[in-house]
Amino acid sequence: MRQTNAPLRSRAAEPGPRGIAGIPGAPALGVSSAMVTTASPSNLTTEDAAPENGSFYYDYEYLDSVLFLVCTKEEVLSFARIFLPVFYSLIFVLGLGGNSLLLVVLLRYVPRRRMAEVYLLNLAVSNLLFVVTLPFWGISVAWHWVFGSFLCKMVSTLYTINFYSGIFFISCMSLDKYLEIVHAQPLHRLRTRAKSLLLAALVWAVALAISVPDMVFVQVHEHPKGVWSCYPDFGGHGTSWKLFLRFQQNLLGFLLPLLAMIFFYSRIGCVLVRLQPRGLGRALRMAVALVVAFFTFWFPYNLTLFLHSLLDLQIFGDCQVSRDLDYAMQVTESLAFLHCCFTPVLYAFCSRRFRQYLKALLATVLRWRLGPGPTQASLSRGSESSRLTAQEDVTGLNELAQGSAVGSLKQEVVGSH
Repeated sequence: MRQTNAPLRSRAAEPGPRGIAGIPGAPALGVSSAMVTTASPSNLTTEDAAPENGSFYYDYEYLDSVLFLVCTKEEVLSFARIFLPVFYSLIFVLGLGGNSLLLVVLLRYVPRRRMAEVYLLNLAVSNLLFVVTLPFWGISVAWHWVFGSFLCKMVSTLYTINFYSGIFFISCMSLDKYLEIVHAQPLHRLRTRAKSLLLAALVWAVALAISVPDMVFVQVHEHPKGVWSCYPDFGGHGTSWKLFLRFQQNLLGFLLPLLAMIFFYSRIGCVLVRLQPRGLGRALRMAVALVVAFFTFWFPYNLTLFLHSLLDLQIFGDCQVSRDLDYAMQVTESLAFLHCCFTPVLYAFCSRRFRQYLKALLATVLRWRLGPGPTQASLSRGSESSRLTAQEDVTGLNELAQGSAVGSLKQEVVGSH
């Protein structure tokens, strides 16, 4: 039992397995003890009551500061316990399969002489590490946190690192195409393996720095009836930290990468229109698709985060708005997580050369399953032919041997897709 004479401040109630409502860089649903609140203009009384199912750390009751009414969230929690585990499982299966296949193809067939291949490889690794964390959050949402203190910190940190590194590597890929086409950077300049690895290491270092609050503040918490939850505890500065982390997500995880992609691909489009290379229409459609896909996946989630910040600041909102934003957070977050499933398809498997890689990989698998014999010899020849064709495509098209550096590089990029 806790007594206070101060008004109970509205706190954004965003479901998420990580715990603190509305903190980006963590799945948005967390459950712990439910706050059962009764209120009057002169006095507020709150009681902690453990939930029967789940370990959500959640602002379970929202007090309308104008009407002094209790706004319950049980229906939001019930929806989350069903929707989020199912959606996290779907993303896990699709993301694990697609990115594992992409990783195998890259490691087996792509020589990684260019920065684009290095970035794509790191993106696949980032996506894989990201989706691996989702089953932990799914179990936490459906039941409670059962994995202990060490995994609480590790899974939270791993989540945040790969949440941001995936976005950063997508931005790096657009920068690479911009340098290759607009500035016609030769393949031996700024595109060496050493410099590619250095820039990739810098991306990982920045993502690691962003995850420091997870390392410091995230911990397990015990609640009545043996319920445990995993979430960051910021002490008396919870609202300030939530606002800061949301702003960080809006800026570093969406606005700056989006503006960079718009700038890079618009400049690429201008150059391609002027040069009129072979495959112009396909190249322009791909550039537009990349920007539109990024915006579609991430804008709804970031808008919801921003609205939650306004709600925390009491700029607007009431009980119904709070509920609606809770539902919106669950849906838009799940949509944003789909990027790790869609990215391999858009960046790799729609490419002509990656279809060659997949044919070679399939031939290798079939040869291994069928064993020695005439069929194996045929498949072996097909696999080797596909591999040689693919490696030739990676190192450059035939047009690179002739013409100006600008024109040949444009044709290489367009032809690779």
